Amino acid sequence: MSIGPAPEYISTRRLTYEEAIGILFHDARFDGRAPRSKDPESRLERMRTVLAGLDNPQERFRTVHVTGTKGKGSTSAYTESILRHLGYRTGLFTSPHLHTFRERMRVDGHLISQDKCAELIQRAIPHLEATPDLTVFGRITVIAFLYFAEAGVDWAVVEVGIGGRLDSTNVVLPEVCGITHISKDHMHILGDSLEEIAAEKAGIIKRKTPVFSAPQKRRAEEVLRRIAADREAPLSEAQTYRRATLPLVGQHQQINAGIAYEMVRELHRAGLARWDDQLVDSGLVHTRWPCRIEWLPQPVKEGKPVVVDCAHNKDSLEILLSTLAATHARRPFTFVFGVNSDKDIGPMLTLAIAASPRIVLVQSRHPKALPVADLRAGFGSLPVEEGRTVVAAPSMDKAIETAREITPADGYIVGTGSVFVAAELREAWNRLHPGLLPADDWIHEANTDPPLAPLPPAYGAT
Repeated sequence: MSIGPAPEYISTRRLTYEEAIGILFHDARFDGRAPRSKDPESRLERMRTVLAGLDNPQERFRTVHVTGTKGKGSTSAYTESILRHLGYRTGLFTSPHLHTFRERMRVDGHLISQDKCAELIQRAIPHLEATPDLTVFGRITVIAFLYFAEAGVDWAVVEVGIGGRLDSTNVVLPEVCGITHISKDHMHILGDSLEEIAAEKAGIIKRKTPVFSAPQKRRAEEVLRRIAADREAPLSEAQTYRRATLPLVGQHQQINAGIAYEMVRELHRAGLARWDDQLVDSGLVHTRWPCRIEWLPQPVKEGKPVVVDCAHNKDSLEILLSTLAATHARRPFTFVFGVNSDKDIGPMLTLAIAASPRIVLVQSRHPKALPVADLRAGFGSLPVEEGRTVVAAPSMDKAIETAREITPADGYIVGTGSVFVAAELREAWNRLHPGLLPADDWIHEANTDPPLAPLPPAYGAT
């Protein structure tokens, strides 16, 4: 993939935000048929070439690098919040976004502005054009590193996109690494076995750089330990954080917070970061990371609570269900459920139907979303049981209405199956109940990103 020859107008006037984002994503494909890189093993060299042309912005701040299958975003958010509360200027790079592209790159907790985003993309275009076969995510990573360097951040917490070894973010030389829970996901890219996936995740481990990991399944742990030993990188299993009540619920979040806590403590031991118990705890307690077993604020007369979660594979759905069982034992609930077409949906459907006999099927707006008809067919292949209700809804607003109607009076609603379902249900809730979410919530940016502006015919031509 190349960003393509740019039309003359790009160099003669300032791009709008919509035009800049359109150029960044102009050849993005979400249907699983995107052309494969001709030489994936050289992906990092291409990234280094682009970054070198921009004076290597990734070398102008210190980095914490985080990978994993489930929890890497939460761990990254915890880590950034700790460092920010300790008084450092921080950058945070995560993906995908919930409500606006600008969530992906933040400085001191604030989203990048539309104007700054457009300015950086326009400045980077000549360098992106000069390097063929750079991925869309690679381009976004370049913009994030430029932003952090120009903002003068002390620390950037960088979440891996997919995998680790060949991920576009793996050009950084971190001071410490974190590896969250590893399970089977993105197998068409990372491999079919847990060992293969763990090896890709372990690709972020650098020589003699400390690594903190969540407790792993034996096969994954063995791979991590072997690769860490080969690179003389001290590998430690992070301890569960129990010092204060976290804003994100579930034992898995205590583990994610533990990784963040241990990484920053290691930076302090190495003389790279200050330490204050109260500020560290405050950073964890005040971490903001929506759609992770998030109970949405309730209007006074609404009797059926709604929780949204980004569970998108079998393991993450198991974590969600076990957490709900521990906190809301024996209370009935109804799923609002949708998935992406690139997922192994069979195990998820089996878990969902065993957990609740009431499921409202939805399709998010995202191009990767599995059509409701295909999702219904998947449920139809499961054994028929008396009392089961599986219905389709044409929109998130209608899904909430239907779920309310079929949920018992003492029950609640669970929106999950993909990041995009959780985010869009959150947006629908905000439309139905305006004013409940805080004024600084990212959801209020959801309508400030217009649809991508059509590009001139010359753009992207080959």
